[in-house]
Amino acid sequence: MNLDQLTPSSLGYFVFKSDKLAEWNTFLKDLVGLQLSDKSSDDQLAFRMDKQEQRIIIEKGTANDLSAVGWEYDNDQSLNEIVLHIKGKGVEIVKADQKFCESRGIKKAYICTDPDGVDHELYYGASIIPMNDSFKSDVLVGQFLADRFGAGHYVANAENVEMSLNFYRNVLCIRLSDYITGEVFPGGPVLEATFLHTKTGRHHSVACASIPIPKKLHHFMIEYENMNDVGLAFDRFKKADTPFFMELGHHPNDQMFSFYVQTPDGFGLEIGWGGIIIEEDNWEVKTYSQLSDWGHVEPRSNDN
Repeated sequence: MNLDQLTPSSLGYFVFKSDKLAEWNTFLKDLVGLQLSDKSSDDQLAFRMDKQEQRIIIEKGTANDLSAVGWEYDNDQSLNEIVLHIKGKGVEIVKADQKFCESRGIKKAYICTDPDGVDHELYYGASIIPMNDSFKSDVLVGQFLADRFGAGHYVANAENVEMSLNFYRNVLCIRLSDYITGEVFPGGPVLEATFLHTKTGRHHSVACASIPIPKKLHHFMIEYENMNDVGLAFDRFKKADTPFFMELGHHPNDQMFSFYVQTPDGFGLEIGWGGIIIEEDNWEVKTYSQLSDWGHVEPRSNDN
């Protein structure tokens, strides 16, 4: 079977472990513009960005890092096919019980673990919120680019890039988009990153690189449908004195206009607009020599 036939439809959700739930609530609801989900409790926060019950989950814990990601499949058959493939690769994968699926708001799931210890929850049948309870943000002009394109993307910090890419490409069957080898910011360290996409075509749902940081995650990204929401969010984060990783700029490969801020757990969040959607028949894999066309500079210290 062609491995592309086994590619997940989208990146369905993120799961983080954190002991800073109150800070995350302010960060994601008041500054980013997500909506708190009814699936929140004393032990976890769950957030909506579209018609699905939850897209970002913050579970109480001490890791303060990425814990799991959910990969969505169209139906039971496509889920069963990827599970058989993964077992054939000799990778352990277990079926989630009904209690777990109810907590995630999904019908059926299997879980495997990547070489860096992040769980990958492969599922189908996400719960959809009724039309009379549609997504509402307290701060956004428009909406998030989510729905069939998924929750966003993330950049995994791999201890062994070759092993991690083998997992993403040959075990999970996620498709190659392109490569970048370039400075993270002018004068900064050189990063070699590989970008991968799912069936619905967001330029990348995951990228993989080796980065000298003590986290499994460099950043995750969520995307607005309205460019003005990027600017308004930029102003909200400035007003809140949130530390910035990189200010406004533009990436050459996915054409994303974005900025990066520090989350309550120390890794990054990229907030963007304008990322391209891959048309598979017309796509050409390229290697880029810089991470940004312009901007994305580190903010200047107030002492300078």
